[in-house]
Amino acid sequence: MPPLLLILDEWIFHHLEGQAGPERQEEAIRLLEEIQRRCDQIAWRPQTPWARKAYKLMNKQEPVVRIASKLLHGLLRDSNKGRIITVSTDLPPEVHSKIPEDDRYLVEICLSARDALLVTTDQKLYEVIAPHIRRVQLLDDFLKTYGLRP
Repeated sequence: MPPLLLILDEWIFHHLEGQAGPERQEEAIRLLEEIQRRCDQIAWRPQTPWARKAYKLMNKQEPVVRIASKLLHGLLRDSNKGRIITVSTDLPPEVHSKIPEDDRYLVEICLSARDALLVTTDQKLYEVIAPHIRRVQLLDDFLKTYGLRP
């Protein structure tokens, strides 16, 4: 089975930092460990808000967050685990205006990496893009299909 290419919305940083509670923090760390174990990949683009948050995570002092940051950065630096998407695909006009400006780059990455699955916690974003992008899933549903939740 080919590796799964994932675009993790910015929720990953909130969860890794513990902002969504200790259970979500532990779950986010388990997700990264599972991505590593399965040889799946994280798609990302440098010079984006997502990349800046990833690098900012490295400056956190809390021990659990530092461990999580090292795990994430290890995945992103490994060419077998992190896939840098540099080509930009423009959003279809009927979708562009409906997507909040802060989220457009994530959807562009998803369209550029045609085989990627965008995982989001943003219900509104999901509802806007799901009719146009077939590979988008809400986090709770994804974690069930990925085997991290019953």
